[in-house]
Amino acid sequence: MEHLFLFRKQAHELKMRQMVEEITCGRLTIESAMSKYQVLTRSTVTKWLERVRQEEQARTQAMEDNLKKPPTTLVEHVVQHADALTGQVKQLQKQLEQAELQVLYYKNVIRVAEQELGLSIEKKSATK
Repeated sequence: MEHLFLFRKQAHELKMRQMVEEITCGRLTIESAMSKYQVLTRSTVTKWLERVRQEEQARTQAMEDNLKKPPTTLVEHVVQHADALTGQVKQLQKQLEQAELQVLYYKNVIRVAEQELGLSIEKKSATK
């Protein structure tokens, strides 16, 4: 069922884009396009025209932004990579510090439990 919905949506989108192209190229007027593509209201056609115009403008703007931005040099790429690695090192150091504190905490808990219960809880390295 969903495939049918997607198919209809794609067909509608294709119809809209064909109509907009014919209008913008001057092959059809809005009224003749409404008749040819069986669109009931003029406002629907103008909304489609505006939507396609905005999409084209956004696409053009994105391309211009990419052209304005110079490609990164090897040095810049290395610096960015080094910064990323530095951040990872700091994060790993924090995790290591937390793990060491956790080990110290558990050792103290075991030591206190051994003293209070009079049992040997900690595993000896010689035993398997």
